[in-house]
Amino acid sequence: MTEPTTLNLTGLQVPHTRYHLADFEQMNTRNGIAFRATVNEGDYCLGVIENGGDGGGTWFFQHTAKDRQTMEDFAAACRLDGQAVDSERVYELLVDQHDLSREAARCKRQRTSLLRGLDAGEWHGVTVVAKVPSVWLARGDYPYMGQLARDLAQHQPAPEIWQVWDGERWQDLALPAAGEAA
Repeated sequence: MTEPTTLNLTGLQVPHTRYHLADFEQMNTRNGIAFRATVNEGDYCLGVIENGGDGGGTWFFQHTAKDRQTMEDFAAACRLDGQAVDSERVYELLVDQHDLSREAARCKRQRTSLLRGLDAGEWHGVTVVAKVPSVWLARGDYPYMGQLARDLAQHQPAPEIWQVWDGERWQDLALPAAGEAA
């Protein structure tokens, strides 16, 4: 038995990393974000993760019955913060990992920062790209930190904590209070 691997952007612990997502598509809807992505093992398609963006669930539509069982076993072995997590949440976190990985790579190329907001220690999909290198934010020496704090305070409901992706892990941002000078 191999040790689980923690996916760096979402914290999901997976039993292996043989599966990857491809053909990712998403679109804003009136009630949320619709998305779909194929789940592949090498060149073989196990099925599709899909959410209609209408407030309903996130589902896995298998290629074969064996693929359904394979994904159920995979999801059952996944953990988040050491706790078991239901299949639907696993599918959502796999899609989030894929989407955040693409966004983090884009930020690295463009020398911008990927930020996320947390409430009660959980991420609820709030991300922002700041047009400043992440190294400045991670070190806390960005000269316009006060302005950034004011800009981030505009997000409603405002997250309790903002974090910056430093290329390896999420770090809490040391933001001054929104009215405070940097």
